[in-house]
Amino acid sequence: MNLNGNIGITLLMFAAVLVISPGRADTQSAYLGSETCKGCHAQEWNNWRSSHHYQAMLPASAETVLGDFDDAEFEYAGRVHRFYKRDGRFWVETDNAAGEFQEFEINYIFGFFPLQQYLIGFPDGRYQALSIAWDSRPQDAGGQRWYHLYPDETIRHDDILHWTGSFQNWNSRCAACHSTQLRKNYSTTDNTYATQWAEINVACEACHGPGGAHVSWAAGERKAAADPGFSNTLGGASAFVVDGDKPTRRRLEPGNAHAQLEVCAACHSRRTELNEDHAGQSYADLFQLRLLEEDMYFADGQVRDEAYVYGSFLQSRMYQAGVSCTNCHEPHSGAVLAQGNALCAQCHQPAVFDTPVHHHHATNDRGADSSGAACVNCHMPSTTYMGVDDRRDHSFRVPEPQLTLELGIPNACNRCHQEQDAAWSVRAMQQWYPQAKLRAAHATVLAAARQGRRDAMPGLMALANDPSRPGILRATAVLESTRFPSRESLALIQSQLGADDPLIRAAATQSLEWLPAVNRYSLLAPLITDPAKSVRMAVAPMLADLMLADLPPDQLPAKGRDGLLALRAEYLEALRLNADMPESLLNLGSFLAMSGQAEEAERAYRQALKLAPDFVPAMINLADLYRAAGLDDAATPLLQSAIEAAPDMAAAYHSMGLLLVRQKQMDQAVRQFRKAAELEPRNARYAYVYAVALYEQGQQQQAVSILEQSLSQHPGDPELISALRAYYQKLGELEKLQVLEASQPR
Repeated sequence: MNLNGNIGITLLMFAAVLVISPGRADTQSAYLGSETCKGCHAQEWNNWRSSHHYQAMLPASAETVLGDFDDAEFEYAGRVHRFYKRDGRFWVETDNAAGEFQEFEINYIFGFFPLQQYLIGFPDGRYQALSIAWDSRPQDAGGQRWYHLYPDETIRHDDILHWTGSFQNWNSRCAACHSTQLRKNYSTTDNTYATQWAEINVACEACHGPGGAHVSWAAGERKAAADPGFSNTLGGASAFVVDGDKPTRRRLEPGNAHAQLEVCAACHSRRTELNEDHAGQSYADLFQLRLLEEDMYFADGQVRDEAYVYGSFLQSRMYQAGVSCTNCHEPHSGAVLAQGNALCAQCHQPAVFDTPVHHHHATNDRGADSSGAACVNCHMPSTTYMGVDDRRDHSFRVPEPQLTLELGIPNACNRCHQEQDAAWSVRAMQQWYPQAKLRAAHATVLAAARQGRRDAMPGLMALANDPSRPGILRATAVLESTRFPSRESLALIQSQLGADDPLIRAAATQSLEWLPAVNRYSLLAPLITDPAKSVRMAVAPMLADLMLADLPPDQLPAKGRDGLLALRAEYLEALRLNADMPESLLNLGSFLAMSGQAEEAERAYRQALKLAPDFVPAMINLADLYRAAGLDDAATPLLQSAIEAAPDMAAAYHSMGLLLVRQKQMDQAVRQFRKAAELEPRNARYAYVYAVALYEQGQQQQAVSILEQSLSQHPGDPELISALRAYYQKLGELEKLQVLEASQPR
């Protein structure tokens, strides 16, 4: 039983809010530190000292702290928090994990602009990021003030988002990207950290890799002069040249765009970490990238939640043209290479693009005279995160207000012209560009898939099979096809299991979840040893039931046994790498439960709840584990707590209904199933279980009606079809049965 499948929610990832750790690593001898680089690379070193990377995390001092600690007060949720200095150190009086006010010393600063956060150390090695941050923008821009990261909510001590909790922990959430060569050194036994790093902030070797071999090369100690000794090959940006009279330059030579992008993407992306040692490894071996999922991106691919650039950039024509990060950003300072439209004019001829004929906004001899004339405002609209941090969308798309009218997707025009509606923007675009075609036509396909509309399948197949489309979009189309289980979708998935792009192979693997486990092995066997770790880690949970270490040989394909057991060990190692995060423990527990290791699964779920007592997904999965074992008395309070903590979460009611069925309390079970189906109408499983329960209670016509309605939203769903087929036969509704059979693909 796939316990994780019962949880119809998306886990929130709270990143970039903290940084730093309790001790300098003395075991990483190959990492020499940025001071070593200064002697030969003074200009690069000086540029780095002005960068956000250098300021990513530093000890709290009079030079680094920007916030007002002169007995400043800040009120939040009716309580006054105080910031002050004593003996040259920085302190805050704020609420602790018990809700009581306590004095805490500030140990580190985290970032510096447009906001600065503060880290507080605890005896168990944890560093926690205070949710009251300093707005470091100028006062005339609204800055120079204390503010809370959740101003519209009341985050109390027992809230899962409280600053003392797991989701605001530096060691697990932020440290890997705000320090160099980090080792968490987390102990699951006593829930403590002994975290180490090579350098406290994002230093030279965070991007280039350990410098020991390079210093040996520079000193002439190695003969292979062509190899400078770095594990990460960054190289320079691709060169672009004028291409006749074409308005856009073309790439002269490839450069190292892909390798460079992957190094930057290690931190500038929304992903799950698979390995702590990043040096010299490909992105696909280190991380599982989030695709264009509904909680992360709008249907056209515009960023919705904090995605940290890489997933957006992979969709862009810039990426396809070979543009890399350092074509626009100075690699050591991080600053853009030119100001205003001059940055884009490196490749896009100003006579064609930086003119009112193109952008239809006023300019003068000094350049842009209107925000609408700025390239980035139309093609890289910004979204504000963390209260004050404006981040630009790197998918470089054209404004398409038509999609706002049709699908409610934001557009750049109305972000500025807020006094107008989308129809006004559509009319303007049609007048300016009457021949323009919708570039993000895939948005209608993804939106239809997210709504559970079966008519999305042809579009999903076309997207997935189109090699001209970005790999991240193709992978998303494959993953979305799992909403419509059928021979058609299975054929699509099979065709993509051998794709060149590991993103697509991983998505195709994950899309097989609806297929009976017994049928997955033959399809996934070739991917058990896939060259990309991210793909192998997608395969493992699909084959969980075959990975019991004590499974008799006659129950496992002889040739595949060793490969499966090796994959199992690798997958467990990856999950345990993040065993200080409730989400990872949830996945670990689910995997162990699916592979028949109930006691180990229980420990994983219990550990998740120890880290985050109100982590509802762990409550539900643990309750399901107890229910499957007949331990109703243990399951009931967990589900009651889950419903109390998350009254709008359908999965909790569904699981409670299943428990009540076991207890033969069918009337109460039906009420729980109804609630789940109402809260999450897109979930065909909830509708199916609700209908079956109604039928068993003698409400046959209502059951059939619910199944018919759900089938209209989820055409081809095998459970809905099977139930309707059986009920039509029992009720003698042969005409409906004939229509149902005729509608199914042959």
